[in-house]
Amino acid sequence: MSKPRRIFTDYEMRDGFRYYQERFSQGIKSNVAFIGGSVTTQTWRVLTGQFISQMFPQTEFKFINAGIGGTDANLGAFRFPDHVFGQGQVDLLFLEFAVNGGGIRAMEGIIRQAKRLNPKIDICMLYLADISKMDDVNEGKTPEIVKTHQIVADYYHLPSLFFYREITNRINDGDFTWEQFSRDSVHPTEFGNEVYADCVADFLKEAIKGSSANPDPGDLPPPIDPFCYERGRFIPLEEVKGVKGWERIPQWTTDKTCNFAPPADVLSAEKPDATLELSFYGTAIGIYTLVGMDTGIIEYSIDGAEFKTKDQFDYYCPMFHRPQHTIFADELPMGQHKIILRTGSQKNEKSLGYSTRILKFMAN
Repeated sequence: MSKPRRIFTDYEMRDGFRYYQERFSQGIKSNVAFIGGSVTTQTWRVLTGQFISQMFPQTEFKFINAGIGGTDANLGAFRFPDHVFGQGQVDLLFLEFAVNGGGIRAMEGIIRQAKRLNPKIDICMLYLADISKMDDVNEGKTPEIVKTHQIVADYYHLPSLFFYREITNRINDGDFTWEQFSRDSVHPTEFGNEVYADCVADFLKEAIKGSSANPDPGDLPPPIDPFCYERGRFIPLEEVKGVKGWERIPQWTTDKTCNFAPPADVLSAEKPDATLELSFYGTAIGIYTLVGMDTGIIEYSIDGAEFKTKDQFDYYCPMFHRPQHTIFADELPMGQHKIILRTGSQKNEKSLGYSTRILKFMAN
């Protein structure tokens, strides 16, 4: 005889979900978004959407998948306005970057953006399971990334769900094995996705009890980090000036890819000494790029300072092209700045070329 399904209770409710029952129960068309890395794109998200739709059958929902594999909260904060609220006002947000990383500066930036765009948004922070977190639990430790994200959850009174502890405890109790739950070190199997979805459903059933009618969201408190990415945004390619050696390719494509489907609109340079400049307002500047086998070193100068270098080639580049990002500076004085970029004449010894392919510029 199989064991009855365990009810998930390993969460901190804090202020809970204060608005979602009121809106969803009235049949008002609503948007629910999920942002994170590759695990966010898995089917637990779809199953969660199905549960919410069954919970509120009178409401028409749009479920937004803003997960991009292999990316962290730093990029997430800059892409947030386009990839999450770009499809309309979001009423409920599931936020998960404890697998791929990102500190207070990024996580707080996402939360403050969300609350400015919709003061009545409900936000839930998820801490998904992986092998390293399971090891931490078994050694009586809290993962450092969870400690960091909990600082933000505590400060903004957001509920947080400790999936990594729940999965570890169930495995230790013999409910299932890691191999049944995950197909590698982090990505859930079909069974694992069902476990995650059941856990979210258990939380939502409890969270609905604490929802209150028309609460006042109040003003945002001062940020924990004054340089948090609360103004994170993309800058379109059209705003570049002084372009030399770069080509706009609206249908760039390649064979071996991961976490994106070509074609893509890029600003591309494949030879050394290609230059461009961009004026921007804020405290941070970076680029959202596609990196791969021929990715090179980028050189940059901000506000006339001496050029610095950034090698964009990493461990995964020889395998495929994929989206990544580089932040050149994020503690600039608030104000108007100018950055000059150029492709380097040197390259990583493992790279096949000198290329940089920019999808968007990023500023805060």
